[in-house]
Amino acid sequence: MIQYGGIVKTIIYSIYIENNEPNLSEKHQFTKKQLEKHYEKLVYIKNEYAKLCNAEYRVYNNDTYYQKFKKKFDGFEFDIINLYKIYLWEELGKEYDNVLYLDLDVIPNTTENFFETFDMNKICVYAPNATKENVWTKTMLKDYDIGRKSFEHLMTHTDKYNEYVKAMCKRAMLAIDNKFDTNYYIANTAILGGNSNAIKQLRYTERLNEMLDVLNKAKEEKFFGESISKLFFANNEIFVHYLLDKDNIDWYNLPKEWHTYLMKKDEITTDIKSAKMIHLINKRFEELWTILK
Repeated sequence: MIQYGGIVKTIIYSIYIENNEPNLSEKHQFTKKQLEKHYEKLVYIKNEYAKLCNAEYRVYNNDTYYQKFKKKFDGFEFDIINLYKIYLWEELGKEYDNVLYLDLDVIPNTTENFFETFDMNKICVYAPNATKENVWTKTMLKDYDIGRKSFEHLMTHTDKYNEYVKAMCKRAMLAIDNKFDTNYYIANTAILGGNSNAIKQLRYTERLNEMLDVLNKAKEEKFFGESISKLFFANNEIFVHYLLDKDNIDWYNLPKEWHTYLMKKDEITTDIKSAKMIHLINKRFEELWTILK
């Protein structure tokens, strides 16, 4: 680890790029409005947490640097902002000893120093074990177990962002590399930490074309059937965990309390006070502030 005058250089960063696409869905309109409304508080909370960690905090916006990056990868079948956050993580790893990425909708709720709590020699990320038993609904499991509905039928009615689908996509990609019977863990990259040595092992951006090629081959092979293979797509969480497994990179699965996420249907109750990092995917910030105050 490089040190400057005996001082470890540490940074926490987020990205905020406003979604200005026309004809946004109701869901995306809500997300946009909520992030705009609560932007200053979300930044303030993370900045205060960075101070506790003796770290710099930075927010990357839609500047000329991002526009150049976007132009460079124009035409890629990929969410450009999710690619950008991993790219920045790798670039910051060349300049800083420790790097922690937090999605803008992640709220630190602890005075514990992330960098002292976890081994930064490992890539630190929360990865749920996305087996069908852990991810499918009770109705889906029952229909499948009694033979009322086939796997193909159930996958036809499943969203491509489903954690099980992502895990199966990762497994299909690994099968192209002759790695079979792999796990169902799938990284959630809304919180992603590591030191410079851990970060440089991933080599994510430089291998993007390689991963896209493997993904397309996995879709063509249809290892797990046609209906689920149609759902496979270029996704940073799939690709990050594909590389972790492919190259046997040392990583640490963060405890759930360090990445507690709340989806659309989840209630925000007083239990959330025990979470150390809250990923508010449902964007119901007013409810959260009321409980945390």
